[in-house]
Amino acid sequence: MDVELDEDLYRYDTLSCPYYKCPPPANENIDCSCDYTNVNDCPPTIGRDPSCEPCPEKIEYYDGDKMDLSDACGGDWTVLEYNKKYNYSITETAFFRIKAPSFGCKGTSLKINSVDGFGPSYIGPLNEMYYIRYSSSLSPQRNVLLNLCPSDNWSPEEHYTFTTSWTRDTYFIRVDPTTSIFNFTIELQNYEIPSDAPSACTPISSDHQCITTNQVIMGEGNNSVPIYYSYQVERAGQYFFNAPSIYQSTSFYISKDPNNKYPDETNGYWQLEEEFDNFLFFSFDEPTTLYITAVSVFATNFTFSICDQGFKSRYSVSSMTSPTEGAFSLTLTSRLLLEDGQILNNPTYHGSLTYSVLYPQVDISPMFPVPLYFHASSKFSDLKITNNIAHYNEFKPNSYQAAVLLSTSIGKTNINKFYDFETILNSKLEFLSTIFDKDGNAINNIVGFEEKVLECNETEFNQIFQLIEETQKVLFNISDFDELNNYRYTLDSLQISDGWVGCSNKAVQLLEMESIPKNISLVYCPYKRDDPEYSQDPCCNPLMTYYECCNPRETSLNFTVYSKGDQSLVEEQCSSIDCTLSVLADYGKSLSNIDACTVPDIEPLRIKLESTTVLRQCKSVLEPPYCTTDQDCQEYSGKECNLYSRTCMPDFEILDKKYIRCALENLSRNVVFSLLDGTIKVDDAVVQSVYDQNQKEDCVGFSSIYDRSKFAWKSYVSLPFCYKIKDCLDETCLTRHDTCLEGMYVDWYLDEISSVENCSATGFCNGDTSLTLEECEDIGGGFCGYCTNENSTCHSASQYFGTETTCQNQKICLSPNGEFQVGLTDQQCEEDVSYCTEPCGYQCTSTLSTMSGCLIFKKNITQADCASYPNTEWTEEKKTCVAKSFTTQQQCSGASFTWVDCSNKGEGECMGPIQNLDICYLEPVQCATKEECENSGVCSDEFYFDPKHGNPYYPFGAGKCVFKHGSYQGGITCDDSDGKNQNDSPNGCYFTYPLHLTKSDCEADGGKWWVPAIDKDTCESQMGCRVLESSTVSNLPFNYLFNEMDQQECEGCYQSFNEWTNKYQWSNAKWLTGVSKPTRWIPTEFVPNQLGPQFNYELFYNSVMESTNTLVADLFRSEAYCRLQQLQSNLNSITCSCGSSKSDYSKCFEQSSPLLGLSKPCTTEKSTFSFDFGHIEFTNNSIDSSCQSITVYSQSKELYTSTRPESLASNFVSYKKTDLYGIFNDNGAVIGTLLSDGIIIKSQDGIREAVICFVVATGEKVNSKYPIFDFAIQLNNETIPTPLQVETYFERNNETSNTLICSMVTDISQNDPIYFPINRISDYQDQQKEVFDDTAKGLMYTLAVIFIIVALWGFFEIALIIYNYYNESKKAFQLVHLLIIIVTLFILIRAIYFFIMPSGALAYSPVADYILVVLPTFIYFTAFTIVVVLWYVIFFLVLKKHRSAESLSKRIYTTVAVINAVLYLLFIAIVLVFQYTKQDKPNNCGSRIVIPVESTTPQRVVSIVYAVVQALISLVIGSAFLYLGSSLYSAMRSNKVGSTSNKAHHQRKIFTLTLTCSIGFILHCIFVLIMVAANVNSIIFSFICLVLTEVIPAISILWSFDQRNPYQQKSSDGGSTRGSFSKNNKLTSIGIGSSTTDRQSNQSSSSSYGTPISNNDIGNDSSNITP
Repeated sequence: MDVELDEDLYRYDTLSCPYYKCPPPANENIDCSCDYTNVNDCPPTIGRDPSCEPCPEKIEYYDGDKMDLSDACGGDWTVLEYNKKYNYSITETAFFRIKAPSFGCKGTSLKINSVDGFGPSYIGPLNEMYYIRYSSSLSPQRNVLLNLCPSDNWSPEEHYTFTTSWTRDTYFIRVDPTTSIFNFTIELQNYEIPSDAPSACTPISSDHQCITTNQVIMGEGNNSVPIYYSYQVERAGQYFFNAPSIYQSTSFYISKDPNNKYPDETNGYWQLEEEFDNFLFFSFDEPTTLYITAVSVFATNFTFSICDQGFKSRYSVSSMTSPTEGAFSLTLTSRLLLEDGQILNNPTYHGSLTYSVLYPQVDISPMFPVPLYFHASSKFSDLKITNNIAHYNEFKPNSYQAAVLLSTSIGKTNINKFYDFETILNSKLEFLSTIFDKDGNAINNIVGFEEKVLECNETEFNQIFQLIEETQKVLFNISDFDELNNYRYTLDSLQISDGWVGCSNKAVQLLEMESIPKNISLVYCPYKRDDPEYSQDPCCNPLMTYYECCNPRETSLNFTVYSKGDQSLVEEQCSSIDCTLSVLADYGKSLSNIDACTVPDIEPLRIKLESTTVLRQCKSVLEPPYCTTDQDCQEYSGKECNLYSRTCMPDFEILDKKYIRCALENLSRNVVFSLLDGTIKVDDAVVQSVYDQNQKEDCVGFSSIYDRSKFAWKSYVSLPFCYKIKDCLDETCLTRHDTCLEGMYVDWYLDEISSVENCSATGFCNGDTSLTLEECEDIGGGFCGYCTNENSTCHSASQYFGTETTCQNQKICLSPNGEFQVGLTDQQCEEDVSYCTEPCGYQCTSTLSTMSGCLIFKKNITQADCASYPNTEWTEEKKTCVAKSFTTQQQCSGASFTWVDCSNKGEGECMGPIQNLDICYLEPVQCATKEECENSGVCSDEFYFDPKHGNPYYPFGAGKCVFKHGSYQGGITCDDSDGKNQNDSPNGCYFTYPLHLTKSDCEADGGKWWVPAIDKDTCESQMGCRVLESSTVSNLPFNYLFNEMDQQECEGCYQSFNEWTNKYQWSNAKWLTGVSKPTRWIPTEFVPNQLGPQFNYELFYNSVMESTNTLVADLFRSEAYCRLQQLQSNLNSITCSCGSSKSDYSKCFEQSSPLLGLSKPCTTEKSTFSFDFGHIEFTNNSIDSSCQSITVYSQSKELYTSTRPESLASNFVSYKKTDLYGIFNDNGAVIGTLLSDGIIIKSQDGIREAVICFVVATGEKVNSKYPIFDFAIQLNNETIPTPLQVETYFERNNETSNTLICSMVTDISQNDPIYFPINRISDYQDQQKEVFDDTAKGLMYTLAVIFIIVALWGFFEIALIIYNYYNESKKAFQLVHLLIIIVTLFILIRAIYFFIMPSGALAYSPVADYILVVLPTFIYFTAFTIVVVLWYVIFFLVLKKHRSAESLSKRIYTTVAVINAVLYLLFIAIVLVFQYTKQDKPNNCGSRIVIPVESTTPQRVVSIVYAVVQALISLVIGSAFLYLGSSLYSAMRSNKVGSTSNKAHHQRKIFTLTLTCSIGFILHCIFVLIMVAANVNSIIFSFICLVLTEVIPAISILWSFDQRNPYQQKSSDGGSTRGSFSKNNKLTSIGIGSSTTDRQSNQSSSSSYGTPISNNDIGNDSSNITP
């Protein structure tokens, strides 16, 4: 959305504080403040007045639990000054300092503008980041403005706070980059705060607290409960709204509408929702009332004020230097009003999902800064984006831009539609009076929109296309995960640029499309936000996913299907018609299949979780087993059995290498391949190499493998009531989920706990582990006992054998944990002394002298207090006072004391009373026998019942009253809305501090009583739905919690890692016997830990996850190529061909096969590579060894659509059309068709086997013509695919509703094979080439037989002619003889043609067409023009006794010769033009398609001319036959001379010739025109045409001029009068009469030509005018 303006816009930076009277400094004339800015004088001493208190080097502060000290002089920093603007670019944390004003009452503001990147900022009087003011690291996408006022300093005793703020000393400033590079400006201001007292105000209602100008407002909120205020704007002007955050964040919603007195997040005019500090500068044209709502999610105090005084600094939108700075600065300046009353706001950049205000640019870009959606997506959750393409876009002056997210989708199954385009088009944008014009006037206009259609600008498109290609080159080669994410995000950003979208729209307009409804499964929200069902649906309300799954729903949607290019539009707009149409077909197909490229959201998580799980599981090799002898430790470490702890002593190197080997053998082969730099071989050398590469200086001990540097997961805030997450070797540490991790406390970090700096002082005293180094050295001397070795803790028996002498020759029986017995034999020690590692139960006992008693409780009771009561007993350890005089519960209660009976406690109730929970406690019951021990054990729920591990405020084994989770603080968590903290557990929530001591109390309060499991069945019977923690939980990666789903719901969740499993695990106890060992005198000494290089688990974890990320990176890289490459290539070609320039279109189609993506399959590991029209499944046996890099390209099936050229005869017969995308065998026969595009697989060393699947549009439907499904392969040296003869099967993709054909393909060579799915015939090898189908063949052979029969008749007539010529004294050759010969020749050629044609030998042969089709047609015309000429001469010259009849013979020959000369010249011209205007069109379509061979324009013109000439000649000949024949027939009927039978015979011949030839030729004219106009290619049509127009007329000729004419009449003198005439008394026979000859015609006919011929003469000799 782009709002065009007539001038620039302006905003203000502000600093304002409410009225406040600052406490004066200790000495108003001497500066005693502490300036910590000078690194050479810190703390300051130089020049400091002696009367001033010294500045401490460590500043005291409250950490939320206790007082602590902050180092004021540590580290490096940069000194800043007020009223100066600085520019910085950082890649790591930067520290700054500025001296605060020493005198007066001045507020300070810190303004940090993000130029590129972002990160949180901190400022305050401490060098501690979380105990001073800061902007949230959870939402760092903002320009930071922090105002520090003296009214912000709260007392921790009075408020929820431990934040320090305003000072007169030094401000410590810290800036942390969240992005890889953070470029920013930093500026500080200050101003003097008035000390006036604010005026009073009057409330407008009982619901609203009134506030007045410049007043400090204090409030307390929790659990999103709204608190309402009102403020009266008494005069027009500009005002400051200040809401600093001193503890938890509070949101404010402000309305100026009297009809909206309770504004909230849906209707507030101004919405201040920044994490922590919120500030607003707004303007009013007239007095009004503001209605304010304050909402705090977590329990907190808050403060705010509305001031009319302060410091302001104006800046223009045009002065902003980057899209990041601009977008962050323009938040809270407008809102979008929809027609249905819904309002879209932009209170913060990070919190605006659908509506965002943008930095105005020529090419509107909603992708920079990165919007919330991409940060919230699991694919982009770790996104660290740098704007790599900022240089291509420019600032657009006098413009205000915004964007609305209409919908999101992940593939075709996860679609979320927010708004449709029409809804936004009809919306209104309202400015919020927080942005100003050049004169300082607030802008509050409301504007509408009109649609602007983006045109395809080739220059802009080419610029974007070049940027895309440059980005792709980088993307192909990088392996760093963050960098790859950066560049693929850049690719997506470029695809919504104006240049790309405009040309993409144009390409879509050139496609034919239709909307098809489909029933598919989708993950979507079916309800609107105001629907009551919305909040209860897990697909709408994320909170509900705690209880239910958001699974796909079956729904019907209309999908746009792009079929092919619109030929008329392409012809009108594009240069290369055929190439463009083919590319459009590919483009439409790519658009339809684009979602198939999407990597499922769950896949990256699955890959990372798999690596994390392997590392976790492999740590089991580190766990030391219980032992009695050294032999028990051989498999573990090969070291001794530590008889003090009864566990095997570690060998760090051995165990670390066992862990490494376990990890390498179980990690994904792809991960190992990347980790080991190109190999997956795991042997001792490889393990040693990994061990060496991941070493770090460490301080390690001897007793446990965990006696080394470890990590703890901590918050910067002290949280004593949270579960401790410690003793982690790396970030794979499994933790227990707790409420502390759920968002209230942010910025947790991994804290390394190491003794490297004081390693020599770390260790143990061998005689007494409780002693420190100094204490151990002070004792000196020695002791009598036993040590496993010099590095182990020892049993000390000095109490029995106190001197070195008495220590000699003694034995002690060793038990675990330093216990022992003396005086036992070896056998007695082994048989009688035993120990179970776990107790066989617990019993409730008391710290009192008896199990019950009457206790006196008093706050902070002392022994003196106790003694003041008669007959009491004081226990110092538990601070208990027992009233011994009261021995019954009744007596005790009567005295208002508390009766305690530890012997009568229920399960889990052994504690209390509430005043002293430790009076009753559980005491372990030791196992008496080995059998009892082995049936005993411990349940992992012990964590929650042991104060050493879990909650420290409950006694050991005390029951918990658990409650269900609820919706609190914006999520599903434990309820602490009443200020009582709760902890989480797999069984539910329980109060951090015990409130329910009995089961009955718990159940009465609606809870469920939970006690520790005491046996295996109870432990493992507790089942639940274990799910991954969400990204909003501040925990180590890939940890779990248990939600409240049942088993069916849990296991039925779509795309989840849910598992219905045991909540707790049972560990069996171990029975250990005593070990008898001799004592010796051992010098007391401190055994220090060892300092040196050691394997570091966190380094190894980082290496593994980096390698894992390369696998995820390959997925995302392939997705990017799959989504873009085909669209990019096709769109570039279309834009080039159909652009306005239309120049040199030969360069438009030079793209090679589009890259689909990359994969890296490994041996012994399954993996899948997906592309938009299928996938490849690599099996365990696909790769010979190690891993291979595989690249996959697409091969368009359009390559196989080339056709044959049209010929002059193509319309004469129906060649069998080659199937679209047909494939051929060696015989050239079509044996099948391609079912989809193919793939080119490029591999380094070939692939043994892989399952290849392709999406097929036809599904499993069998083609009756090609019934066999198969795959085909094409290698580089081949031009057509060859069937593989493999077994195929079909798969159904339920997500996309696509059907795929699959097959296991073996021996995939490294020669870039191309694979296609095909359907084919069964015996394809032996199939012969067929250019006609069986029907066509049958009709052609029938025609051949008919023509050969007629030809044989013609040969018979020719034989008679020859016979008569030699047996009748060489009778003169007559014209009728030529006619018979020509007709016979024509018929013979036709017979030969139709005999040869079915074999295909003449297919697509121009020469054969010319000789066997075109030439016979002209011979055909020659034959019948002879008859027409003769009839014409007879009728017009002879019968009408024309004077030119004397030269009849000459005229006949001349006429025939001229007509045929014209015909054959026309024949030669047609042949020459058609032959030498062949298409020689270069293939300008690159490797996408082969340009179909087609007729050129001259050829098409000649073909049409040829057809028209045929039609005209046929029409003329047919008309001539009709006219002349009917005239002759009429003339004979009117002549009564001659024999009746002879006359009738000749009449029949004339009638027959007239009828057959006229009809035949007129039909021939019609048939030719139909074939040309309608492009009819039917052999049946041709068969009928040939029989009617050629066969029947030819038969009529042979019949009419039959040389065996039985009606031949001779004259009385033996002569004949059948067509002889004389010229100059020389008689010449023209041979148009009967078949006989007359050598005496000279005598018999001489008189006939002496006078003109009359009608009566015809009757005398009809042979003159008849055949």
